[in-house]
Amino acid sequence: MARQSGTSLISDDGVIIQSHNYTVDTFLVLQAVKRHLDNDLYFVGGYHKDSCSVSGNLVLPYTYPVVGRMDSMGNVLSAKYYHLNADNCMNTAGDLEVMSNGSVLTWGTDPTRFFAMKADHDGNAVWGKTFDRSGAFRFIKELPGGDLLAGFDMDTAGAAVARLDANGNFIWCRSFMRPMGRMNDAVVEADDTFIVTGYTGDVPSRLFMMKLDGTGGIQWCRGYDAGPNAWYTLRPSRIVPTLDNHYVLLATLGGATFPYFDRPILMKTDENGDTLWTRTIGLDNYNYETNCLLGSSDGGFIYNGRIWGVLPEGQANFGFLFKSDSLGHLPCQERYHPIEVLDLFPSDSSFSLLATDGAVAFPAYIQDSLYPPITQYDGCTFTTGLTPKRYQPKRMTARPNPSAGHFTLEFNDPLQAESYYSVYDATGKLLYQRPLPAGKGTEEVDLSRYGKGTYVIKCTDKDGVYHQQVVVE
Repeated sequence: MARQSGTSLISDDGVIIQSHNYTVDTFLVLQAVKRHLDNDLYFVGGYHKDSCSVSGNLVLPYTYPVVGRMDSMGNVLSAKYYHLNADNCMNTAGDLEVMSNGSVLTWGTDPTRFFAMKADHDGNAVWGKTFDRSGAFRFIKELPGGDLLAGFDMDTAGAAVARLDANGNFIWCRSFMRPMGRMNDAVVEADDTFIVTGYTGDVPSRLFMMKLDGTGGIQWCRGYDAGPNAWYTLRPSRIVPTLDNHYVLLATLGGATFPYFDRPILMKTDENGDTLWTRTIGLDNYNYETNCLLGSSDGGFIYNGRIWGVLPEGQANFGFLFKSDSLGHLPCQERYHPIEVLDLFPSDSSFSLLATDGAVAFPAYIQDSLYPPITQYDGCTFTTGLTPKRYQPKRMTARPNPSAGHFTLEFNDPLQAESYYSVYDATGKLLYQRPLPAGKGTEEVDLSRYGKGTYVIKCTDKDGVYHQQVVVE
């Protein structure tokens, strides 16, 4: 999340500590980031290079999948793009999975970019598969023992699930919800079973949750009817396991009269797919669409997306990040929406896919860019006056920077009230907090005991939050 393209490091209370932006030129917009180690993350996207085709006077470049590594501050460590052995101008990498051995899987998420590939930790291509069908992978997950579980949509096959070996070869492949079903997400269980979720694709389309055995056989399938609202199936459903061995799903409701996105819905089910609670949120006259879901270590749930509406200042288009408690509650905007649970009995059909093998890696070059900080608003009150929640103009400077670990914080004006500062390491982990009494103009900070690296010092007072990135050499 950043202006144009980039990442943001966010504290555990949702405040942006630091953002890093990339120039959108040969490197297109960043698509996904996942952690390998605390300060070593993989990212994927698209890369413009070479001429693919000509339409009149317009030359269309190839869009290659790009895989790179960055630290948690967004600094790019390495990047490569990949020429797949198939004739396709558009092969943006849309998502990724980090493997237990440090390699990475990536795939296209658009129906015209039906490919998957694997690269090792140094970016070398291990294998690539391109399919001559209209389809797109939605997830690929590593199974115990090294096999892969893949979910995808495909023309005529609907929602499909396949088991692959470590080299991307199909062991079995089954389709469900033909011909328009969508496969979105999965949880891999310890007993070699899978919980998958998506949309049925019929009219009205239903959200579904299905349990499969290790060969793709159906153990049970539940459908969820949200009438009079439809499901907004262009936004994926997401599923995560909970700390009590149940499941939470996130999806986007369409409006009862507005045929597009309308409200997020968070729903908890038991181990058999029966609902335990449902939560929806949203302000009147605003429409919400969801994107990703994360289970938090404290039992809560973090999810994000976009909000659309009209304010006195004009059209509103906000990104949002919400965190609920373990029961799905947020501090405001909560609504109630009943969900009807149905038993579904989908038939499955085995089929096979042929792939063009091969991918070749080339060095990719990514330029940094500077944009103004993202302005944050309280998610409960963002429509009332649009008063920023944090980040005023810089009021604190750390000197010298870099240093051997000793820094002097200088405040532009003496602190008007008692406040405090916090120190975070490069992974966003809070190292410690210290109070700052009223009247302070400077403060000595010693980070030498934490070793070389990049740190963020965040100061919080009655006027907001501001920060300074420092480097210990």
